[in-house]
Amino acid sequence: MMFLVRIERWLCLAGMWIAGFLLLSMVVLAGANVFFRLGGQPLGAIYELSSYIGALVVALALADTQRKRGHVELDLFTRRYSERTRRVVGAFNMLSGAALMLLISVQLWNRASRLLAAGEVSETLKLPYPHLMYVAAIGLLLLACAFFTDFVFLLTRKDPDTEAYAQTSRKGVVSSIRAEIEE
Repeated sequence: MMFLVRIERWLCLAGMWIAGFLLLSMVVLAGANVFFRLGGQPLGAIYELSSYIGALVVALALADTQRKRGHVELDLFTRRYSERTRRVVGAFNMLSGAALMLLISVQLWNRASRLLAAGEVSETLKLPYPHLMYVAAIGLLLLACAFFTDFVFLLTRKDPDTEAYAQTSRKGVVSSIRAEIEE
């Protein structure tokens, strides 16, 4: 279990670092475009690059956000369930999410392969954008891994992340499925 969590944590963190670097580059590109636009010479294809980079930022940041419980959870009905029912519903949701993200990742990878074989390029810059689709597919695969790790946690009733957080000054993860289920 700890091995799975360590690998998942490392991969999610790597995806977040890459997403952070891409976000920084997008901000620099937008700032450079504003600066050059003031001089009367705007940079070309910034909108195309920004849209591609934005998609990659989202795809690569999803997994670490899931791992850190950064997504919104609606517990209008589930907070009234018993602990066992919450655990079963949570495990089903995590397994369903993992399966869905795995399916989408495989479909995106296959679509990128077909577009690359056809020689598809972007409209303005003539970039072979299927390579970007591969990176997005990897980001969704990381999200599937994060969902699967949560599924395993809910089945084993052990959560190394929550245990590690409880030993620090943070005192546990707040408003998450991990913190709501008592050991």
